[in-house]
Amino acid sequence: MEKTMYVPILKWRQGEYLAVGRTRETIKDWMYPLFEIPVEQWDFENDAPAKSLDDHLKNVGKRLSTNWKKRSCLFDSPHLAGDDTMANGDHHLAHVFDLARASACQAIPVTGLGRHLAYQQAVASIIAQDSRGCALRLIPDDLEGNPSAKIDGLMHLLGVTPEQVDIVLDSAADVADSPTLQASIWQAWIAGLPYISRWRSLTVAGGSFPASLNPSAGYRPHGDVHRREWRGYTRLAASTPLRQPWFGDYGCASPQTEMMDPRLFDPNAKIKYTIDDQWRIIVGTQVKRNGRDQYRDLCRHLISDRPVVFMGRTYSAGDEYIEDCANSVASTGGSSTWPTVATNHHLTKVVRDLANVSGASTVP
Repeated sequence: MEKTMYVPILKWRQGEYLAVGRTRETIKDWMYPLFEIPVEQWDFENDAPAKSLDDHLKNVGKRLSTNWKKRSCLFDSPHLAGDDTMANGDHHLAHVFDLARASACQAIPVTGLGRHLAYQQAVASIIAQDSRGCALRLIPDDLEGNPSAKIDGLMHLLGVTPEQVDIVLDSAADVADSPTLQASIWQAWIAGLPYISRWRSLTVAGGSFPASLNPSAGYRPHGDVHRREWRGYTRLAASTPLRQPWFGDYGCASPQTEMMDPRLFDPNAKIKYTIDDQWRIIVGTQVKRNGRDQYRDLCRHLISDRPVVFMGRTYSAGDEYIEDCANSVASTGGSSTWPTVATNHHLTKVVRDLANVSGASTVP
């Protein structure tokens, strides 16, 4: 049986790429991550980018090499303008792949229908240079009417065949509450695709983590949120679709992101912890006003609350950190620590659950 791979869609930020890097090698064997280049940091005081695009992207190759080494991965740039260029005039995506190539990384470009011509030309150039094909990320609007002609036109422009293309059917935040309904939506999308048996891979993805968490909505001391994309996927996997797809999600983050002025923003301390078909969310109080020591109490609550959901320090690097923080062995961290902890645990949990759903003989 073909291994059912996990395609986490992760922003290329410290919390996410460190989470990937700290994942066990046996877990990485089941992962085919899709990294998104985020927008540049913004200087709200001067109403301008906090750094140049060159500085924003300069360490991508080194960090990819450190955290993912020579494994295959996907790289997308849906948040920058499609014709954004570096100081020397090179397209920004081409520059990212120059950096990845220099670090001997096996990155594969991602595109979509309707992207800027300059972006498509950059993807075509990367494909011609690396001979690793590409991924085509499709959204619901792409599959209305007759998508075959648009897909054929793009493949012709890029110089690829279906066998060189990974298809990602991305619901983003538009995931149905009903698992049966979401499974039927994905079934219909799959049925509407041309060349269904020929694509190099086929993934369905979505992200139902809330864009914001209101503490008054029941997250103190904790609350649970349904992982709607996972519930829909397990229903789909049991329904014998035309082709068994891989699974993708947005980790422990919402697909919907926005820039916030840090001068005006004092986030609540929170821990996100993936459990079966839900996220357990433990929320504290504002960090700037009340300090980071409260993370120790949040960790203790997660570990000791009954019925027990904590999976033990040996489950993942994230779990080890949670226990050490609760016992005052590890620090309470900084702004990227808890996204790293949450994402590292989540990646491990999803891979192991996927292995079980797909009937793998061994679970990593």
